[in-house]
Amino acid sequence: MIRKISSSIGLSALILATTLGSFVMFEPAVSYAVQNATSQFTVKQIVNTEISFLTPGSNIVLAPSLGGITGGDATGTVQVVVLTNNRTGYNMTIMASSSGNMVGEAVSGNNIPAYSPAIGGTPDFNFTVPSNKAEFGFTAAASTTADLALPFQTNGSSCGLSGSNASLAHCWLNATSTAPGTQIINTTGPTSYSGSTTTLAFHVKIMPNPLPAIPNDTYTATTTLTASVNP
Repeated sequence: MIRKISSSIGLSALILATTLGSFVMFEPAVSYAVQNATSQFTVKQIVNTEISFLTPGSNIVLAPSLGGITGGDATGTVQVVVLTNNRTGYNMTIMASSSGNMVGEAVSGNNIPAYSPAIGGTPDFNFTVPSNKAEFGFTAAASTTADLALPFQTNGSSCGLSGSNASLAHCWLNATSTAPGTQIINTTGPTSYSGSTTTLAFHVKIMPNPLPAIPNDTYTATTTLTASVNP
């Protein structure tokens, strides 16, 4: 009887061991304690858009001084530098304060009229003024040619065609007082750390014996450049 009980116990133990071994083999995860746990999360930083003039426009005096009867040509340039981190770049416009004319400081009724292009709003390749007239206009160039608004680009014989205007000798227009002004720059990405340079050239041409007369005076035009980030 004792032998049978022992045999039964031994057989039961063997079956239990076999069963446990099979369970551990096919379900190993329960045979060991958990060794690690994971928790995933993100860290974010918001970087805002900024834009500024590293070099703002400065007052200029066109040279040389001109005779109101004999006339002549006078020019001057100014450079501005814009810095932005905006991923879609920026655009810049120029606008006259009240009119495109240069206005006399001594007598506000004195003026040098704004340039009149052959087609309104479209730059002329050459600065052309009719006989007996006087006019004032501008053109622009950019440190990166592609940033310059297409109307101010030239292929060497016409404006509005891809090319440089580094000589600042072509593509003349008048500054308008109508908002938002005339776009002269449009970039597609952030500037370098040193910024993006734009050069503006201004030109006065007085033809001999102009009508109406150009009295002796100091003539001033106030223009505003606005640099805005692209959406």
